Amino acid sequence: MGHSVYIVEDHPRMRDVLREWIAALPGLTVCGAAECAETALRELATTKADLVLVDMSLPGMDGTELVAALRERHPDIRCLILSGHDEARYVQRALAAGAQGYLLKDRPAEIEKAITTVLAGESSRGAEPGAPVTGAR
Repeated sequence: MGHSVYIVEDHPRMRDVLREWIAALPGLTVCGAAECAETALRELATTKADLVLVDMSLPGMDGTELVAALRERHPDIRCLILSGHDEARYVQRALAAGAQGYLLKDRPAEIEKAITTVLAGESSRGAEPGAPVTGAR
C-alpha cells in the first residue's frame, strides 16, 4: 500500500529536491508541497496526506507551530521535522508539539528510514544525529 507525503519547505530548490527524491522512493508519492505553513494548512484541508515533512524554520508560522496545528486539525497525519538545528531544545520543541520524528538536513541518507519509521507508527529522531529512537508517541 502506498503512502502520500506532503512537503513544507521554504527554499524552492530544497523543496524540489525533496519532491524528486521522495517520489522516487518505493511506495511513496508526493501529494503536494508548500513554501509556508499557512499554505500547507489551506491545502491539507482538501489534500489526503499520510505524512507531512516539515522544515523547522519557516517564514511566519514555524515548523513546530505547524505541527501543533496539524495535530489538532488532522490527528491521523504523521509529522516529521526536517531541520538544520541539532540542539536538543529544537528536538524537544518539535516532539512536544506532536511531531513523530526529527531529522537533520545534513543526513539525507536517513530520510527514507525516518519516513518509513514514522509511517509505521513509531518515533524517529536524531538524539545522536540520524539515530532512530522507536516507541509510539
